[in-house]
Amino acid sequence: MQDYFITEHTETRIRDFADGFREKRVPIEMRTDRFTERVSRILPFRMKLPEPSHPLALIEEAKKNCPFCPERLDSSTPMFPEEIVQGGRLRHGASVVIPNAFPYCSFCGVTIFAPDHYIPMDNITDQVLSDPLEASLRWFDRLYEYDSAITYYSINWNYLPTAGGSLFHPHFQVVADPNPTNFHGRLINAASAYRTVRGTCYWKELLGFEEKQGQRDLFRAGDVVFLASFSPAGIFGEVLVLFQNKTALGDITDSDWQDFIDGLTRVLRCFFRLNLDCLNMTLLLSRHGDPDTWVQARIMPRVLIPPWGTSDVNYFEKGHEERVVVFAPELLAEEIRKTQ
Repeated sequence: MQDYFITEHTETRIRDFADGFREKRVPIEMRTDRFTERVSRILPFRMKLPEPSHPLALIEEAKKNCPFCPERLDSSTPMFPEEIVQGGRLRHGASVVIPNAFPYCSFCGVTIFAPDHYIPMDNITDQVLSDPLEASLRWFDRLYEYDSAITYYSINWNYLPTAGGSLFHPHFQVVADPNPTNFHGRLINAASAYRTVRGTCYWKELLGFEEKQGQRDLFRAGDVVFLASFSPAGIFGEVLVLFQNKTALGDITDSDWQDFIDGLTRVLRCFFRLNLDCLNMTLLLSRHGDPDTWVQARIMPRVLIPPWGTSDVNYFEKGHEERVVVFAPELLAEEIRKTQ
């Protein structure tokens, strides 16, 4: 397993104007995860925790025309064809699943959490998340009844516009397709190749390795395990969530889902404490399962970098597919472990 996690150290030399132009050496750490094919550059000297970023006046102004608020939901959002969802919208508890008006694929929905236009991160509790999660899963079931070829799913979350959300009103993006997305497919292929070469399951090996290392393992909630990714996709790191030995949607019990929600809210409490108050989440699922690929999620805080509100994504991510990381995974793990 260690040979899949490659760390290289280098440095650059500069003459520092803030220190009388004396020469100093600046360390740079490069991490390559051979399994996910991710490369990250760990640059802790750039790290500065952000200030809270939610403009309450703008949120309130946006409420006046928000299509997801209850007074406009029925008249300002699309409906599914009747043969897919009877009545055009799928409702569960406080949540509603509607079609995405700007879809990425043939079956692309939006799960609106609740009537509330804005829910601060510290108010996102188990109760807030349980209805939209269940509604999303029911939508996947409905699609499978409609067309049994639709077997790959994901539940995605852009929490607030600074993380790519188009609206403040909390919602999941739910995607269903006959084929896995690019990253999901890469994981499936890599896990199959690992089995061929090593004769065992990659995810099982990863858990054993991380537990032995003791640096990036966070906590367990039943059969759901939370880790900090070795080579994260986000500038402030990434939390990897593994449903242990669960490969298919039908393998996951109600207790597993509750454990996932419990762990997710603990992660959110840590993010909120650190002012990392925006995030992206992707939960990857499949109807029938792939033998060596466990159900899993990735959660990444997103930030506007102070003092000018600079985007946390730049040319290295977009142009080179390498991630710049200022919050080392081991530091993220330490902060989440001490959050209860």
